[in-house]
Amino acid sequence: MAVAGSMRGEALNRARRVRPRRLRVFSTILSTLDYCGRNAAQLFVLAWFPCALESVCRIGLEWLIYGWPPRMPEWLLFDQFYPSTWLTPLVNAPPLAMVWAFVLSRICDRNPDRGSVTVRGIRRGWIRFEISPAVLLGATIFVATDLVDGLLRLTQFKLLLATYPLFEGRDAAFDAALFDSWARWSVALPILAVSAVAAWTYPLAAQVLRTGALDHPRVRDLMRGNRLRLTAIFFLLNVASYQFYLLLRPATEWLVQFFADPLTWTLREATIRHAIQFPFDMFWIVTWAVTVAMVMEALKSPANRSGLFPENESS
Repeated sequence: MAVAGSMRGEALNRARRVRPRRLRVFSTILSTLDYCGRNAAQLFVLAWFPCALESVCRIGLEWLIYGWPPRMPEWLLFDQFYPSTWLTPLVNAPPLAMVWAFVLSRICDRNPDRGSVTVRGIRRGWIRFEISPAVLLGATIFVATDLVDGLLRLTQFKLLLATYPLFEGRDAAFDAALFDSWARWSVALPILAVSAVAAWTYPLAAQVLRTGALDHPRVRDLMRGNRLRLTAIFFLLNVASYQFYLLLRPATEWLVQFFADPLTWTLREATIRHAIQFPFDMFWIVTWAVTVAMVMEALKSPANRSGLFPENESS
């Protein structure tokens, strides 16, 4: 009996050891915001140069599309991205992958020096840049996710067009108000769908950026039982970002009109607009990277965890 009890106890202990860890949705988001607040200076140093490259690339695409005469071939245009071209995910993905790689290495691997570039006259670590197989493979996963996002938004737009006749009736004002309400709420559908897609692709991208290997079984084991929770985390971040930029747009247009003509696209107007938006764009890019790093760190086995929040380090 004692031997049998011992065997049952050992089996129970093994089951407890292999039991998957569970994410806490709001705790993860609060931990992300807390880490970003306490380590804002270090995160700025990691991210500013790739984010600046991303802004310059966006301005270049805008010049090709909206400059006169337009230089972008018509078959490359796609209204669901901004700038409105299929090239937008391809151009944006490598800088985003760099930011994720640097943040993941700092938080998960305790490597704050990844990507450091030595430039004479500039303090080491202030410029981060890396084009490696890991970054390119991670960028490919980001491109695939963004393409799905664009197609989902196109589907939602076509759904709005298809359902519009259903709102036609005698009371035009009532029908218009009802359709406007449906249009606002229907935005949540592609956001929810792409959040579910990202719950599968972003952990894989994080693993690739950290190790350089496409280790799907490892990520699947790590995320077991947490896909819905991660979908909820990403959904909340997407909704917050969407609402934030809705509020930011009028303020940006108001500021731009003092320095340039906001009615026509010019290189001056685009540069000023991106300069105003740059800190906010960088904040959201870093927030997403830190969120995924927190998730990967929280789901580590206890034996491999050295603390969720490393202490502040001087850069």
